[in-house]
Amino acid sequence: MRAALLAGAALVACAVAASPREVWFWHLSGDDFLKQITGEPNVSKWDQSAKATYDQRYAEGYQAGVVDATQGKLWCAPPRMKPDEVDDRIWAELRKRQGMMHGNAAETLIELYAARFPCNR
Repeated sequence: MRAALLAGAALVACAVAASPREVWFWHLSGDDFLKQITGEPNVSKWDQSAKATYDQRYAEGYQAGVVDATQGKLWCAPPRMKPDEVDDRIWAELRKRQGMMHGNAAETLIELYAARFPCNR
């Protein structure tokens, strides 16, 4: 009986320890995205740390996923405008909002793309 009680208590303790303390509904906030995409301040592109370089590549891939999933549906790139030109305009808008983007980065990006490049149908 005593062994069963101890086993039960251990099971409950393990379940409590294994449960998440917080729930995150997104992978990246808008502020985190901006921080990652810009890299280390005052450090050249070629001298970034390995972590900063990884973070930049992650953010670029994140943005590419948002773009691929929404372009032509929620926003439309202007004809003959290169993708990096489109992205530069969005990054400029992100910088204006620095410190105010605590929510989902994907939602922020979609909002900015749709406002800047609406579809004319």
